[in-house]
Amino acid sequence: MNDPLEPVKITIHETQGCLVLPIQEELSKEAAQQIQRSLLEQVHGKSVKGVVIDLSGVKILDGALWEIFSKTAQMVKMLGAPSVITGLSPGVVASIIDLNLEINGLTTAMNLKDALEILTQSAELEVDNDDEAGNDSENEDDNLDIDDEWNRETEKELDNEDTKF
Repeated sequence: MNDPLEPVKITIHETQGCLVLPIQEELSKEAAQQIQRSLLEQVHGKSVKGVVIDLSGVKILDGALWEIFSKTAQMVKMLGAPSVITGLSPGVVASIIDLNLEINGLTTAMNLKDALEILTQSAELEVDNDDEAGNDSENEDDNLDIDDEWNRETEKELDNEDTKF
């Protein structure tokens, strides 16, 4: 675990229009909060399709760290970008469940490739949906109904995927 007084040096990468936050070491709570602030500043400062929080380097995850990363995912969503948590090892998943930590509202994926696929497909669906809504202005009320229905269906699908690890 790193020294809480020493600044953490984690590079946030951008690929396929998404930000990728790779956590490849055990972190202190303070370091995780510092990373959280940095990620949120980047999300706020640029237009991205989504954010991947890759925890593949984390072998031990306590309740405090999980809370920081799960809340980071929620904060990213509030800033207008979807997020996916990936790289959870079987031991970390077991700890999350054993500690009865909150997992609702989170999207997870097995690996970075799957996470990027989820985010890029989600962004493509939004673009297609926006294009369809603009094609026929006479039926704008109908388009709103379709958008609302699509959003409800997408949320149901994501809710079903949220618990898959």
